[in-house]
Amino acid sequence: MILDAYNIVGALDRYRVAESFDQARELLINDTLKAAGWTGREIIVVFDAPRSSEPRRETLLAGGAVRTIYSGPGESADDIIERLLNTVRGEITLYTADFALQRAALARSAVRATPREFADLMDELPAVTHAPTRPRKLRVVDHLTPEALRQLEELRRKLD
Repeated sequence: MILDAYNIVGALDRYRVAESFDQARELLINDTLKAAGWTGREIIVVFDAPRSSEPRRETLLAGGAVRTIYSGPGESADDIIERLLNTVRGEITLYTADFALQRAALARSAVRATPREFADLMDELPAVTHAPTRPRKLRVVDHLTPEALRQLEELRRKLD
């Protein structure tokens, strides 16, 4: 999963109600840690920092399950995300409301999802994370997007 971080922060009430921008960023990172723990997928969170004088910065969290990237001078989160779409292997889901990035994701056969779908994913996760020492059985549902789950539920209801 790749998250267009500030796009998500600006789109969702769960982050806009934070007392500060730093707190909203920390809430998003905590949510991604929880999502990575439950879905078993690596999550890359890309933050815009193009006016920063600091060079591009990457941090690995939870043993590499979550990677945060802050853009450096002269580059945007969009630039980094487009490069990631070209280099990351395997199934990719990009969470963003940015139309140009959504098109770039679709052109590279990645799944594009909206910030609302990320919020739906977070709402579906249990409130308490599982113990890392206890292996969790993987289920097909763990690998489906919220939109795919919604469509399957609609189909199930029609068949009942």
